[in-house]
Amino acid sequence: MSQGYPTRSPKNMAYFADVCFNFPDRAGKTLFLWRNEYHYATLSSGRGGVKPVAWIRSVQGLSIKTKLIVLIVVFLCFPFLTLGIIWYEISTESIEKNAIEYNRQMVSQVNDRLEAYFEDLENTTYPLVMHPQILEFIDSDLPINFTARTTLLENLPNLFFGRNDVFGFAIVSRNDIVVKAVNGRASYGTEEVAELRNIYHSEASAVGPRYKILGIDQVSSNVGSQENVMVLRLIRKFVNPETFRSTGMLIIDLQLDRIAGIAETLSVGPQSNVWVIDSNGQIVHHHDKSMLGQPVDAVYLHDFARYEKEGVYLKTVEGQRRLVVFTRSEETNWTMVSEVPMKELIGDLIHLRNYTLWAGSALVFFVLIALSMFSISLTRSLRHLQHLMKKAENGDLMAKASEKRTDEIGGLNRSFNKMVAEIRMLIEVVHASRIREKEMEIKQREAMMRALQSQINPHFLYNTLEVINSYAILEGVMPISKMATSLADVFRYSIGDPNERVSLRNELHHMSAYFDILSERYPYLQVDDRTSATEVEDVQAVRLIVQPIVENAFKHGYEKHKLRLGYIGFEGERGSDSYTLRVMDRGVGMPPEQAEAYNRYFADPEPSNEGDGRIGLWNVHQRIRLTYGTPYGLFIETSGPEGTVIQVRLPYSKQ
Repeated sequence: MSQGYPTRSPKNMAYFADVCFNFPDRAGKTLFLWRNEYHYATLSSGRGGVKPVAWIRSVQGLSIKTKLIVLIVVFLCFPFLTLGIIWYEISTESIEKNAIEYNRQMVSQVNDRLEAYFEDLENTTYPLVMHPQILEFIDSDLPINFTARTTLLENLPNLFFGRNDVFGFAIVSRNDIVVKAVNGRASYGTEEVAELRNIYHSEASAVGPRYKILGIDQVSSNVGSQENVMVLRLIRKFVNPETFRSTGMLIIDLQLDRIAGIAETLSVGPQSNVWVIDSNGQIVHHHDKSMLGQPVDAVYLHDFARYEKEGVYLKTVEGQRRLVVFTRSEETNWTMVSEVPMKELIGDLIHLRNYTLWAGSALVFFVLIALSMFSISLTRSLRHLQHLMKKAENGDLMAKASEKRTDEIGGLNRSFNKMVAEIRMLIEVVHASRIREKEMEIKQREAMMRALQSQINPHFLYNTLEVINSYAILEGVMPISKMATSLADVFRYSIGDPNERVSLRNELHHMSAYFDILSERYPYLQVDDRTSATEVEDVQAVRLIVQPIVENAFKHGYEKHKLRLGYIGFEGERGSDSYTLRVMDRGVGMPPEQAEAYNRYFADPEPSNEGDGRIGLWNVHQRIRLTYGTPYGLFIETSGPEGTVIQVRLPYSKQ
């Protein structure tokens, strides 16, 4: 416009309008032809001929909404579903492998504990086989005398002192003389030990160099008692240290509690089953006590025979997959077996996997919803813009898109509005002078309207507050009347020129109305005004310098530290040519270094731009300093946990 106007003939204007209106359509058609020629030249050289071009055209013919849906399904839903299935299978397999390996290690550890238990028992018997009295008893061809027998029977129960797992034991000499100790009671050469002699003769040749575990047996709980208990019987040879010949035998009956305690540490759930099989195929430990001493099922022995030392396999029992883990001990030739349902073994991990899967599915579901909403919003905005463009094509140049959005759609809307505005301006350029006059008139009217509005709005608010006050008085609600009156006073005082010079009395009168409003919200607010009405009348001030200090005290002294608004005080001190107003609160003050920094700024004779223009201490100080000069302004007298005192120094002149 600054470079002059084009020729304003009707023919030129019609041609220019035609170019403006039809330029987007012509440009779009040209680009479309160029693009098709490029695709045809690129794809027609391939094996598919022109078919890829037709396929691309069919895709390009889809709406943006359909394209977004296809993209979401193809590049989000389908990959997530595929990866989810793969992850499900891999995680299930990995969980089962980890659970099987963990259970196998547990079985191996429990088997090691059993071996350590029998090794400890063997070490316990070493002092026994070297005991002088026992060696004398073993090698004697004749029954020992009464004194030796009495001594042996007294010391016999103490040989396994501290071993609560030893139910009883017996010593068989070379000439079939037997001494026996059961539950602390010893016997010698009686009929009750005849069975031990038979055991000695039947097993002596089968006992190896260390010991042999015979298996489960039932023995009486005490000598002469009819009550039987289940014990594990072991045999160990006595070897003469000089001739290295077997001269006797030690027979030990062990209680099953210790073995059961070791085996049950492997139990992982209420449905798991841990059992121990000896070298003869008999069950030594089982949660079902009736199975003790019974031969193991041949099916299990057949399964165990497929492995050498240890094995792991899955077995289906009554439609339930169960994990069977076993290991054979090289020390005892026992087999430790753990049988646990897979559901019980990996149940928590499966639940965690399922929860993760559901959480991921829910996340994808919400993503789909968000993307769907976004696509709907996008296509709706584009359809709306398309509708506006149709209106513009039909001659309605007043169509305007919303400019509230800040994204690309908002930028597109603004560009559309700018384009329509430019077209509208170019079409009406022939009437530029009249438009300029109209614009000047409009601006003048707008200025007049703003001036009138600035006068009408306060009067409208005053009239509204006066009506509220009248209704409150009529209804007898005096607090509302008081608040309406105070609000009118505060508003009337606040809309004035902020740089207008007023007296400090006007400022304190304004604060009185301000506190009347606050007292309705904060009933515990205590205002202590110790100033003299006659003195503050002669103190010069600037409008709205006390309220920001009080609000600063409320915000930083009370509310910031979760304290109830309690106390605000004013105290004045008159000087020869100045007046110091102290604003006091009992909230939590600022740190000493912060107060010192403020005072350094306040003491600077040249006001800088440290303030950011907001209502605050620095803003108040600058307004006072710029109005009345260097000696006047703010100073932080004290600030600490007990409260803050801020001095406001103002000029004083007796009228």
